[in-house]
Amino acid sequence: MDPVAPRRGRLRIRLLVICLTLLVALTVRSGAEVITLTEETFSDKIKEKDTVWFVKFCVPWCKHWYGICSKNLGTLWEDLGKVMEGEDEIEIGQVDCGVSKPVCSKVDIHSYPTFKVFYEGEEVAKYKGPRDVESLKNFVLNEAEKAGEAKLQAE
Repeated sequence: MDPVAPRRGRLRIRLLVICLTLLVALTVRSGAEVITLTEETFSDKIKEKDTVWFVKFCVPWCKHWYGICSKNLGTLWEDLGKVMEGEDEIEIGQVDCGVSKPVCSKVDIHSYPTFKVFYEGEEVAKYKGPRDVESLKNFVLNEAEKAGEAKLQAE
């Protein structure tokens, strides 16, 4: 028996563990820009002080608008999340209405997908424009600016 063989086996296992750890870290980070909101987290998150939340409400079986509801068919919302990364006072969220029905009922969701903007717990706008990253980005930036101006006037 080769005396080095057990060490090579342990080395291979260590390398495999390191590779898997890196893969998991990269996978988790790539989806971190969009925050999944649930019945337990929705109300608290959208009430965060000085934070605009742009939230997509969807169901898994929705295939409209190039699959932006479907996890398998579209990346529009994830792309928006990546583009908006670094905007400290804007968060991109999503709610699966198949799982979180009470949330969707509470905020009056009747069709999918529905996109709404919330600021300090209040709905401030519903998006009805084109389904592309640039249009979505411009919309939420505009709504964030309006929310900031309204807050300054109230002070």
